[in-house]
Amino acid sequence: MFKGNYNFFDYKYNIEGYTGQDYTRYTQNLYLIISFVTMILLLIILRKSKNERVKKIIRIISIFLTLLYIGKTIWESYYDITQGGGFNYYLLPFDTCSFVMLAGLLSSFCKGKIKEYSDAWLSTGCILGGFATMIFLNAFKYYPFFSFGAFYSMLWHFLMVFLGLLLIVTNYVPMNYKTILKGYLFHVIVSLIVIPIDFIFNYDFMLYKDLGSVPIFEDIASKLTSSGLQFLNPIMMLILYFICFHIVFCVPWGIKKLIKVIKKDKKC
Repeated sequence: MFKGNYNFFDYKYNIEGYTGQDYTRYTQNLYLIISFVTMILLLIILRKSKNERVKKIIRIISIFLTLLYIGKTIWESYYDITQGGGFNYYLLPFDTCSFVMLAGLLSSFCKGKIKEYSDAWLSTGCILGGFATMIFLNAFKYYPFFSFGAFYSMLWHFLMVFLGLLLIVTNYVPMNYKTILKGYLFHVIVSLIVIPIDFIFNYDFMLYKDLGSVPIFEDIASKLTSSGLQFLNPIMMLILYFICFHIVFCVPWGIKKLIKVIKKDKKC
């Protein structure tokens, strides 16, 4: 891990000698091992939590993440603006991982269908976004392991995965196909806000415009764009999201079914 002369809250452009050294297999694996061991222990401790307790945890985490996001945005914007870079519009909460704030707050303070669909997204899209970023934590490209920039990303995506799995482990969310569809519908609804923003202002929030950094699909999107068929990129990304929603929810569902079968066999 990078050991340079820097303070915890130093901004990326002020950390001399760092060019992404911690974006390596060793550092990434260390983070993943610590995260998943901690996550498993917490889930074991909280697995029998009643719905009211789970709801409180959702509320606490969603409020905490919202405050953390505001603080990080102010911190980063201060450096960007004072160093002549201007405001970074990619700090706006329109990427997949930012929607944990919206879904968490809606789940915590709303009732009925709004809460139901928010909970469904937390147990599907939230896990998907958090897990994908944990595996490829791009923050290490800009910030060393022991820095606020890296810590923010490590903690944020850890809490996304933990929160989603907690809802599944405690049966707070029904483990059935309807949950996948409801979570995906929530995703589609917020996408209807994001897609126009991507195309009007030339961004790539939720990867709908260019499918940036999505293996194989990024190249396909580039060819569609050069052929004047860029409007197909969001459709392709929505299909990819749909497939991933199934995978991310069916894995814990399958494990739970397998455990039940094993228990039945032992009783026999």
